[in-house]
Amino acid sequence: MRSARCWLSVLGCLFLAHASLAATAPPAGPVTPIHWPAITEKKLDNGLTVVLVPLHNVPKLSIDLTFLAGRGAEYATKPGVAQLAATVLTEGTGGRTSRQIKEELRSIGGSLSVNVNGDATTISGSSLAEFSRQFIDLLADVVEHPAYPKSEVELAKTNLAGQIEEQRSSPEFLADEQLEKAIFGKDPYAFVVPAPASIARVTREQLKAFAAARYIPNGAHIIIVGDFDVDPLFSIIQSALGGWKRGTLAPAETSTPPRREKRQIEFVDRPGSIQSTIVVGAIAPPRDSPDYLALRTANMILGGAFYSRLTKNIREAKGYSYSPYSLADLHRRAGAFSAVAEVRNEVTGPAILELLYELDRMRVLPVTAEELDSAKVFSIGNLSLEIETQSGLAGRIDSIYTYGLSRDFLQTFQKRVDSLTADEIQRVAAKFFDTYRGAVVIVGDYAKVRDQVTPFGDVHLVKTAPQY
Repeated sequence: MRSARCWLSVLGCLFLAHASLAATAPPAGPVTPIHWPAITEKKLDNGLTVVLVPLHNVPKLSIDLTFLAGRGAEYATKPGVAQLAATVLTEGTGGRTSRQIKEELRSIGGSLSVNVNGDATTISGSSLAEFSRQFIDLLADVVEHPAYPKSEVELAKTNLAGQIEEQRSSPEFLADEQLEKAIFGKDPYAFVVPAPASIARVTREQLKAFAAARYIPNGAHIIIVGDFDVDPLFSIIQSALGGWKRGTLAPAETSTPPRREKRQIEFVDRPGSIQSTIVVGAIAPPRDSPDYLALRTANMILGGAFYSRLTKNIREAKGYSYSPYSLADLHRRAGAFSAVAEVRNEVTGPAILELLYELDRMRVLPVTAEELDSAKVFSIGNLSLEIETQSGLAGRIDSIYTYGLSRDFLQTFQKRVDSLTADEIQRVAAKFFDTYRGAVVIVGDYAKVRDQVTPFGDVHLVKTAPQY
């Protein structure tokens, strides 16, 4: 969730600019159509899906190699193993040390990083186009022969424990963590970070076993965007990655999030807090849902951009919070919707009331034509900005394969957003903005705000963060 929220401060400024100009500027002209480069999909004999997108704007190439192994993989028996396996993956192979990998990348103008989220582990990288063969050979060595050196594993464990300790000092992180648990229950999506004791128990052998089982070609796809011709580059990929051995795919997970019959308040007690972090959340559909674009747009109008209903109410009219917002965070099997505000203690109850009011207003009343038009312009313009870079385009295409979307999802995005109606926005809001059976998570000083909170539902007091 947190990475998506970081975009709000940047993207919201664009939405604000559009909204503030709308009253004085003439109506915007038609949105310029996006011209998509040719996309070629191939498959190696070992099952690796290869997607090649020539884009000759700069002399480099960008790569996303993704495995469907999220941070919750094996969390019930080895919590943290997925995160640590990803962290140490690029820190040494059978024939290259961590330092040698970094030096080789530097010599070809390259980079490699690994990110793990709720659904997948993605290796992202780039290099100068003239070193394509060398870069892909290096990538192949990293994924086929990870060594997990003991010294690098121990360093990663120490660093992860330190990062988690720092994260736990943030009320927003504690709220995020508790919301995931409240919405997803025992589903792997509920797992955010391991406990310190669990990190200490992870071994090098477990990381190697995880990589051997999960980082396999028949459970992966690679997206390459850049300055190349398709046939020569595919030959390089066949040479470098064609010998990568298939593995046995892990059983597909199924989502069984808990269903509430009434609103539940999860309160993370943080004595001494001078403000409350409030999150109202509910289960949302998977990313491939036909409701996705309407829900995305409804979220944008509610609180997904700076000049939204939550901003105009809670910030501008009431002065309760500087930056309230909402987020539709959809995964491969299920998703979560949330509305968030950080407020001073004395207005905790009134802020909860306004969050619920705005959610219910979206459920029962149609949005205005101005709100819908602004959200459409913002959505389409934002996509155009994202795909101007090789890495941005690679990331967008990667999402199609990670979340099982239709192959023409991007090409039809503009037309489908343009066709959304106020009735569709109200329909998905009524369906997913569930203020009656949702979860409310509050992080703050319970003794100071208890009387403001209890009227909104049954309170479960959480004195410690979730432990895995």
